[in-house]
Amino acid sequence: MILNPTKDYAGAMTQHSHQTAPTQFVNTAGVRFAYRRFGKSTGVPLVFNMHFTGTMDHWDPLVTDGLAATREVILFNNAGISSSSGEVPSSAEEMAANAAAFIKGLGLE
Repeated sequence: MILNPTKDYAGAMTQHSHQTAPTQFVNTAGVRFAYRRFGKSTGVPLVFNMHFTGTMDHWDPLVTDGLAATREVILFNNAGISSSSGEVPSSAEEMAANAAAFIKGLGLE
């Protein structure tokens, strides 16, 4: 289980935004993934997978905060990118496999 300091004791998301959500980490599939969560915790969360070597900081806050008004948003750095450990994926298939491992590591289905 992951303790998520951006959630209160009732499980509701706090008032963090793209620029204020703390960076958290989850270890799964031999990789320490860096991520941030914010927005409403109702419904299916939106997981943002950035292009090849982009980081979660490359997303436009106007877009992510706009979506977070009605959904939970999860930004993450893929393996080997910025503050995530591991090897940088060399194909879209490897990026997708890492994203699937990250999502599973958070306990999402």
